[in-house]
Amino acid sequence: MSTIVCAISGQPPEEPCFSPKTGHVYEKRLILKNIESSGKCPVTKEELTQDDLVDMKANKAVRPRPAAATSIPGMLQLLQSEWDALMTETYELKTNLDTTRKQLSHALYQHDAACRVVARLLRERDASRAQVQQLQEQLANSRPLPAGVSAAGDDSAEIGLTPDILQRMTECSKALSKTRKKRDFPDLAPVSDVKRLSCLGSHPTHQSTAPGILCIDVHKTDDTRIVTGGVDTQVIIFDAKKEKMAAKMVGHTKKVTTVVMHPTREVVLSASADNTARVWANTTGDWAGAYTCATVVRRHTAEVTDISLHPLGDFFSTCSRDKSWALHDLTQGRVVRHVTDLAGGYTSLRFHPDGLILAGGCEDKTVNVWDIKEQKIVATLSGHEGEVDTLSFSENGYYLATGSRDGAVKIWDLRKPLNIQTLNVDGPVNSVRFDSTGQYLAVAANTLQIFNFETKSSLAPTCELKDHQGPVMGAVLGQNARSLASVSMDRSLKLYHIR
Repeated sequence: MSTIVCAISGQPPEEPCFSPKTGHVYEKRLILKNIESSGKCPVTKEELTQDDLVDMKANKAVRPRPAAATSIPGMLQLLQSEWDALMTETYELKTNLDTTRKQLSHALYQHDAACRVVARLLRERDASRAQVQQLQEQLANSRPLPAGVSAAGDDSAEIGLTPDILQRMTECSKALSKTRKKRDFPDLAPVSDVKRLSCLGSHPTHQSTAPGILCIDVHKTDDTRIVTGGVDTQVIIFDAKKEKMAAKMVGHTKKVTTVVMHPTREVVLSASADNTARVWANTTGDWAGAYTCATVVRRHTAEVTDISLHPLGDFFSTCSRDKSWALHDLTQGRVVRHVTDLAGGYTSLRFHPDGLILAGGCEDKTVNVWDIKEQKIVATLSGHEGEVDTLSFSENGYYLATGSRDGAVKIWDLRKPLNIQTLNVDGPVNSVRFDSTGQYLAVAANTLQIFNFETKSSLAPTCELKDHQGPVMGAVLGQNARSLASVSMDRSLKLYHIR
């Protein structure tokens, strides 16, 4: 075994070299590293260069076997130590792997949450852009309003029910009474067909950020034109034929409580909890085009709960929780008559099909029937145990259906007047609506139910539809009861047809 040892490591060198300047033997690779780093001998601290080194000829050094490896027990101990070190390293690697996996899982969760937030922000951005674009279109399309619709003006002074207005209403009533007695409905769907109404379309037309559609109306002669109002403050016209939104009206600042579609003009009426009612007029000549706000009614000081259009088509009424109701001139955009200081707030209001009487549901659980000419209450219908939130006249004008939060629908014969039938449904009654023939009645509560006149004065259940996932807020039967549209707090507009 070589006796030459490296002055730096103290081990036999594999490639020895000698420095005459210092007199020491070094492992060549070690001394070269020291010369490159410091330029000095690490032992004597003398200046040293590579030229001061002389290679030595010597047998390759064979490193001696450690003492622990010279016996079998020693080798077993070495192997055991190596195994223990390997297991320790494996455990540390597994621990690090588990920690890394947890960190990765947390990072992925954060990434997914961030993606959801970004997606929601993008949706809100797109909705805001759409609203801005709609407003821009409305401004761009601001042209003279169509005949029969006046822009909003100063409605502080009442016009009053002039003799001319009363005469027009009386003539309209006489004409409608004569034609109504002779009307026949040969295409009316029989009860067996109405029982086969099935949901063929569901459309989330309003925003998801403020879910819930509160009201609906369908055009009198075109079932494909549907208007809805929602919690999101928007009024939307939906094209059922193309199954997409046709127009959006933005202007209300709180939920929309009622919408009405004019039967002969491209006009939509809406009422809101922001204490206003609005008249929206189409200025493009296409019913699916842009609508502009022609009139804003600000006569009420509390939530405007309902709107009803007079059969003439030139007047409409509004009612409010401020204990008043008002009659408005659609063509002049002014108030005709504002009846105030009533006993309680009004939650619903409807014109009789002949247009000379008006029925209003009250917070005090009664229904008041008004004479339009005299603006006086001619009958009070009592019997409900909750606020009367909805009512509807039958087409023949003989019957009035009222719905209350007590879950009861009452049918009144106006010729007596008496409650001739009470229908109990599941949950508060949100809407009652006779079809255009007066044969069927749609009742919206927790579910949607259709009733039909089994006899001249008695209604019988026809079918119950449970497709909505929330309370049904409104329903309208189409022409001849062959279609049905309904809205709900589940944010969907559902379309039904006879299969």
